[in-house]
Amino acid sequence: MSGPANPAAAPHAYADRQEALHSARKRVRHIRSFYVSASMYAVIIPSLWIINLSAGGPIWAVWPTFGWGAGLIIQGLSVFAGRSFFGAEWQAKKVEELMARENLKVVSREKQLVQAQMRMLQAQIEPHFLFNTLANIQSLIGRAPDKASLMMDNFIAYLRETLSASRAQEGTVQQEFALLRHYLDLIKIRMADRLQYTLSLAPGLETAPMAPMLLQPLVENAIKHGLEPKVEGGAVSVDVQRAGDAGNERMLITVEDNGLGFSDDADSKGTGVGLANLRERLAVLYDGRASLDIADARPGTRIRIAVPLLQKPTA
Repeated sequence: MSGPANPAAAPHAYADRQEALHSARKRVRHIRSFYVSASMYAVIIPSLWIINLSAGGPIWAVWPTFGWGAGLIIQGLSVFAGRSFFGAEWQAKKVEELMARENLKVVSREKQLVQAQMRMLQAQIEPHFLFNTLANIQSLIGRAPDKASLMMDNFIAYLRETLSASRAQEGTVQQEFALLRHYLDLIKIRMADRLQYTLSLAPGLETAPMAPMLLQPLVENAIKHGLEPKVEGGAVSVDVQRAGDAGNERMLITVEDNGLGFSDDADSKGTGVGLANLRERLAVLYDGRASLDIADARPGTRIRIAVPLLQKPTA
């Protein structure tokens, strides 16, 4: 017969069994003591009342009845409810409850910090984009007033969407797509035929919740590092689909371009601060349930984000 798989664990297992046996015997003694006390109470107390009532005079049997009864109740609680009310189980539940509250506070503070960082980053980026756009509009007024007017219309719409997104804690996929469309139309006026784009959204996901300004940094990176440095330009696509099964549905977001990608001529290798910040933001906003993957699309770059799908209820 073969020996135990782990001989060194045998003494520990024996000690655990002995400790469990000792605890069980101790608990049995406490239960037996309670039953004996309860039996004596059921016999002696009625006898005291009979003696008291037969002898007449003042009622004194009430004091042992209540005194002994209170002691018996306390003993019963310590024997049968001690584990849940006073013992290790009660302590473990309280510790778990307090830890859950503290974790909730920490997560809430982290989310607030990420939102504050997003607004600070946005405040730093927007003036640069604002000045560049206004300069482009000014340069178009004299030689192409129609384009200048179109660019101004798109710019006003973009600012309106950006202002709404910056003030909201949560947006929708449809709102994020509207922001992307205005942004890409602005860039397309400047890049002309060098930029093509497609926005694809699966039916039913229009009102799905999405963190504001989640996709625009990815599209900006695709244009800035992949398409603008490329002489002939290229195309960028944003695709949002439903994935997973019932009870574990996820939203799969793909941002892909056919630009320079990870080539030697590219400005970025996919390891920039922007993507690191986005990973951190996803981890906090979705409690670690989101993922971000970057791949070489040959040519170009493909970034895929998967987040839990929580459909926004309709009014």
